[in-house]
Amino acid sequence: MRVGQARELIGQVVMDAVRSGFAAWFDDMDYVTHPDPPPGFRAGCESAGHDASRVPEVPAARVESRITDGEPGMFFTYKVEYGAEPLIQLSVSRTWARQVAAAGWVFVEGLPVVDVLEWDHSVTPARPARVRTALIHADYDAGMHGWRAHADNRTCRVAWTGEGKALLVMPWDEPSGP
Repeated sequence: MRVGQARELIGQVVMDAVRSGFAAWFDDMDYVTHPDPPPGFRAGCESAGHDASRVPEVPAARVESRITDGEPGMFFTYKVEYGAEPLIQLSVSRTWARQVAAAGWVFVEGLPVVDVLEWDHSVTPARPARVRTALIHADYDAGMHGWRAHADNRTCRVAWTGEGKALLVMPWDEPSGP
């Protein structure tokens, strides 16, 4: 996969997660029958961002990437109230294009991979053992912003099923103690 294709696919998957997150929040909070009132303070002017009585439309995102010598990650925050195009900014390692995008490791369990931190060389070809990914959160903030979403960067171990399927092990699911 080429870098441009990887960025486009990341944008689609992240915004699908935002749409799903908004819909789940709407259902879980029973906003059909009891929507929250608009926030008392509104930072932006787009009325759909403050309307809890319906799930807002979510446009396609623009995805930018840059090489970093620091910690790879995804910066993403989206507030419907501003009416602007969502922007996803990836900070990736120098090897991301070759080891992640071209090798087909852009996603593990539907989450974007911004870097492979460790490889499992016990199989050929090598496969990810630990990755840097981003969890996508989407909700309605009745206090100020209304409908909003953001990314939360995480380092996760990758577990493999007997059938060769990759599974992310979230940090809170890791065994603790000595």
